[in-house]
Amino acid sequence: MSFAEGFSGAWAKRKTELSRKEKKIRNRNDFMYIDPASLSWFKNLLEVKLITMEKIRKKLCGICILAILIFFINCKERVSNGDSIYLEKREFLWVHKNQNIAHPKNLAPEAWNSFSGNALGLVPIADHDLWIRFPDAKLTKYENPALYIEIAVEKLLIYQGHNLVYTFNLSDYVFPHIVPLQKETKGYVYIRCRSNYKAFIGLDKEVKFLEHSDALVGLFSENIWRSFLTPVMFFLSFLFFGIYLLRKEITINIYFSLLLFSCAIIEGINGFIGYALRSYSDYISSIQYLNYLVCPLLLLLFLGEVFPRFFRNCFKVLFVLNIIIYGFYLIKNSSPELSYLNTELDFSIWMILQAFFILLSSIYVFIRDQFKYSLITLGLLSLVVAGAHDILVDMELLPYSYQIIHFGLWIGVISFSLFVFKYYLEMVRSIDLYNEQLITKNKELERLVAIDKDLMLAKELQKSLLSELEKGDTNLNIVSFNNSLHSIGGDYFDYVNDSMGNWGVLICDVAGHGISSAVVAAMSKMAFTATSPYIQYPAKVFNSMNRNLFGKNRGMFITASYLYIDTDTKILSYVNAGHPHFYVLRKSSPILLDFITKGRPLGIFADSEYSVGKLSLEEGDRLFLFTDGIPDLNNPTLGAFGEERLKQILWENRTEPFMNFHKIIQKELYSYSKGWKYQDDDVSYIMIEIK
Repeated sequence: MSFAEGFSGAWAKRKTELSRKEKKIRNRNDFMYIDPASLSWFKNLLEVKLITMEKIRKKLCGICILAILIFFINCKERVSNGDSIYLEKREFLWVHKNQNIAHPKNLAPEAWNSFSGNALGLVPIADHDLWIRFPDAKLTKYENPALYIEIAVEKLLIYQGHNLVYTFNLSDYVFPHIVPLQKETKGYVYIRCRSNYKAFIGLDKEVKFLEHSDALVGLFSENIWRSFLTPVMFFLSFLFFGIYLLRKEITINIYFSLLLFSCAIIEGINGFIGYALRSYSDYISSIQYLNYLVCPLLLLLFLGEVFPRFFRNCFKVLFVLNIIIYGFYLIKNSSPELSYLNTELDFSIWMILQAFFILLSSIYVFIRDQFKYSLITLGLLSLVVAGAHDILVDMELLPYSYQIIHFGLWIGVISFSLFVFKYYLEMVRSIDLYNEQLITKNKELERLVAIDKDLMLAKELQKSLLSELEKGDTNLNIVSFNNSLHSIGGDYFDYVNDSMGNWGVLICDVAGHGISSAVVAAMSKMAFTATSPYIQYPAKVFNSMNRNLFGKNRGMFITASYLYIDTDTKILSYVNAGHPHFYVLRKSSPILLDFITKGRPLGIFADSEYSVGKLSLEEGDRLFLFTDGIPDLNNPTLGAFGEERLKQILWENRTEPFMNFHKIIQKELYSYSKGWKYQDDDVSYIMIEIK
């Protein structure tokens, strides 16, 4: 049964149970023309009592979460792949414009200075061009290399070696550049930046070498949501314009229609569209920057129709001030040539003050608990916070990470749209069905929360089963690491020492992962604890554990390695039960040593035998025991981590201090699996350093 059929059936059943009063209200001839902002709307709402404030608040939370999930990708405008220029040696040179140097061969080779930090731009010096250079050695790895520049301020000359490869002479262009380059290295890429912008000159945000096709595809894919959703905004704009034509006295619809149209232009002129239309940059930039004034003006008109009288008058004053202040800054920055960038920079200060006032107004409305303004206030807060954040980033008062104005814009549009549509749609929905579904979902959520709490408790209990992550004495140091695939896992390690100062070290890996593996791991803990009187006999330890586990683990076998270290004689005794071998890093050895003995996994066969290996330890030896979760780590491009990669990392970092060595291994595992995103099994290891 489809959702529509189920909904229709439930509504038909509910309709037969409606009271005479409810039928009368629902069948009113004019209910489709109720003004959402009118007093009659509020009275009708109180009369019908379809929804409560608490339900509205729950819906608002749902809207926020939905918008975050859908549009979070829209806030991140990054072209993936390639080699970042910020990792190369970057140098700059100031040249006075009167010298009119337009070729890098005329630049003094000894006058270059290195950029500090992750920068490819500087605060401008009056009447000076900024030259930037960086090596192009990495271009040879690409078939059709290109230089991707997310933002360059403003007029550019780009040379590869002494060959001019790109010229751009337009102002106020803040969209990406994709510059084709030659595969053969020419030594350096030189870029001359000339700009009248008073806050910054140079390159900003993403700058990298990559394949030309990857740059185009990446630019399109990173802006696909904005390109796709722009027609949605235009559609909503025309829809509300049509609603306005039906009842022209409801002016909120025309203001909202125009506001949506303005927002659609902002979203439509994104990085990909701006790059594709760069030959019309003068027109595109003019439309974009003027729209930054028009959009706040339309927002003020819209809010003036919604908020109480006092704020309505304040918004009218702000409307006039916006026009006057923007016009003043536009005239101020029109000499020697019109600069929308400088105008936007100056106007941003006023926008922040204005946003602060609107924010206070919204907070006041929330405090007053004005029922019909909840959605409007939510959208307004989203726009103000996101807009203020991006303005502060542009003014370099906040560090750049993501642009969130698009996120705030869509939250605002969704909230405002729902405000206008909400109560027209609300009267044709079954509230009882909604309440029943909500109760069912809440019960399911409570059940899931209870399970989650139990898993968190189990995780803490399992941590208590593991030995301390760092331990040691005058003879040795031990560090360990564990990261379960799920909340709890099947990896277990333990280390104990006897009254003579000798050490027994155990690492186990239960087949599978999750709750069942964690239970068997706990059984392994109990079995190992029972062997404490004879930890100096490795084979006896495993025979005892195998007897205690046999027939009780439901076929879930356990691989394990056990080491006994006699600290007086420096003799290591070890046994293995189907577990990966362990490694020894020895200062006197030119290679990485690995050791293993034969032995069946624990708990499978009742009569398993375990052979004991011996090894003389030396001062400075480092022992590395691990579970198979490490070689099974995955990377989407490099494949499985593998033991060879592990051995290489261990060997290359063998001279690092012990704790630093420990941190390096964790970092390598974490980065290879993309923050454990591609972890397929529980990951554990133990490292021992002999003093």
